[in-house]
Parts: sequence; structure tokens; C-alpha cells
Amino acid sequence: MTRASPTAIDFTDPRWFPVDLDPVTPRFAMLRIDEGHVTGPAFMDNRLGVDFAAATPVSLPTLPALPAPPRAAWLFHTSFCCSTLLARALQDTPACMVYREPLVLRRLSDARDRGMAVADWMQPTTRLLFRPWREDGAVVVKPTHAALNIAADLLAATPGSRAIALLSSLEDFLVSNIKKTPETHAKVPTLVERAVRAGSLRHRLSGREIDPPSLLAAVALQWVAQRELLVDIDERMPGRLRFMDASQVLADLSGAARDCLEWWGLPADMATLHDRAVAVANVNAKQTSAAYSASRREQDAEQLSRMFARELTEARDWFECEILPVIRPQALALGAG
Repeated sequence: MTRASPTAIDFTDPRWFPVDLDPVTPRFAMLRIDEGHVTGPAFMDNRLGVDFAAATPVSLPTLPALPAPPRAAWLFHTSFCCSTLLARALQDTPACMVYREPLVLRRLSDARDRGMAVADWMQPTTRLLFRPWREDGAVVVKPTHAALNIAADLLAATPGSRAIALLSSLEDFLVSNIKKTPETHAKVPTLVERAVRAGSLRHRLSGREIDPPSLLAAVALQWVAQRELLVDIDERMPGRLRFMDASQVLADLSGAARDCLEWWGLPADMATLHDRAVAVANVNAKQTSAAYSASRREQDAEQLSRMFARELTEARDWFECEILPVIRPQALALGAG
């Protein structure tokens, strides 16, 4: 594929998408995509299904000024909380385009985690992401869970925006991690360190709390570190977050999607929303060629809970002894009720 000249890019057209960025150069990588790149892949990161080598580099200083988005909606989340399922239910092409974990936000999150300054990126990145696909359209952006360390900056860069923060229970989080591959398990220590490092919880942890004795104990620490970080964000940006538990999504997907749209101030056609929710609830949100359901998920969870009862009990006991005394009650209460 031939790389387009920067002068050929129409920056008002959301199809010219920032598929990547380099915080060192600094520059965006812009590539023209279509609706299928938004609706198809589970994530809009390096699994987007495009030729990244064909992207046109655009230096950050030369990016033209774009108007502030009239409507910006954020879907923040922790891990293993049905966020991809909810995002698919919200996708209403082209009226409401839902970007699932765009790579540019992961790049900025990684840069922040390495101690790099990323403030200059926030406004241009968010303005590129929130260009609607039609005049009266809206965009919802679901960053990766690892990008919670820049969530407050993203809210600050989009005045008037609101965010849903989706979470799950400790039990669901633990069991969901059991199901993952060895490759995913190998990433847990890094994810734990990243989540702890990003928030105020690190000031309340000492030696024993940051040395989990098992994989599932580490997972429990990751669970609470993400929730503590969300409390930090809520305190810094009061009134901008609404918390939702994954159980609400599983119990009533169309109702959960409707509640999100109402919070964001976006229109909701309940008839089409319900039909779409029924359709996406019957397939695996990340592998849409595979059938799935909430009841199947529950059956799998019950089986794993029996198989790994001892490991789960040990992780819970460690959590209650070492972690529970140092965390804020509101971190446990997020999404309840």
C-alpha cells in the first residue's frame, strides 16, 4: 500500500484515524480506516487489521488545531468486567461509534508509566478520537484498563465529558484470571506493579503487601489497586464518573447500555438497542464467531470455583489479612447498589 502524503489527510474526517503514536519523535501515525475496522476487531490496537507500515507520520507540532468535541463519552474499566460486551452493545454505526482500546491511548499510558511527560498529547489525541462519523453523531472511547493512569488527564482534556467506570467483584476477577492463558498470567506481576504505581495506594503498602504469595493473591492486589485508582480519579474529578458493576451488564445488557447513554447525554433508541444487545449477548464479545451467553459464563465460573477452591480461599485469606486493612472503604463499595 502506498503511504499518503500528510497534505492528503483530511483531519476533519474521522476515517483518517490515529492508529499509533510515538511519544519520543513525537508524531502520530495516521491511516484511513472504514467502519469495519471499528466494528470488527475486538480491540483497535495492534490487532486492528491494518498495514501500520502504510500509515502517514504527522508530527505533533504540525497537527492542525481541531475543535473541541461537542460530546465526548468515556468508558473506563478495570480488567475482566464485560467492557467489550458492553461496548459492542453500544455500537450503533454510524450514529454512535465505539472505539475499543485504541493503541494511541496505550502508548500514552505506557509513556506516563515510564515517567515521560504526556500533557502536550492529551488535547490533540482526544480531539482526533472524538470526531463524529456524521454531523449529529457521537463517539464513545473505551481505553485499555492499563490506561487508568491517564484517565484523569483524558477527562481534563475533554471538558464537559463524563465517564462510566465498569468494574467486577473480587470473586469474578479471580475466577476470570484462572481462565486466562499462561501468557496472560505471566503479565500479572507487571500489571500489578503498574496499577499500584499509578495511584495513592502505593503510599499505604509496605513489604508484605507488595509481595503476594501466589498468582491469585497478586490478582487480588491488582483488583484493589485498580479500584483505589478509580477512587483517586473520582476525588480529583468529582461528578465526572459513574460506577457500574459487571453484574448489571450481565443481568440486563440493554438496560446497562441505556443507563450509560443517559449518563453521557446521548440519545437511545430502546427498540434497536434491545435488539442489538440480544444479538451481541449470544456471541463471544472478543471472538464473535463463537457462541456464548451469560449462563454459559456462570457455569464456567462455578466449575472453576470448585476446581480451584483451595487456591481461591488462600488468595482471599491473604487479601483479607494483608490488604483489606490498608484500603479505603469506598474502593470496596464502587459499583455497589
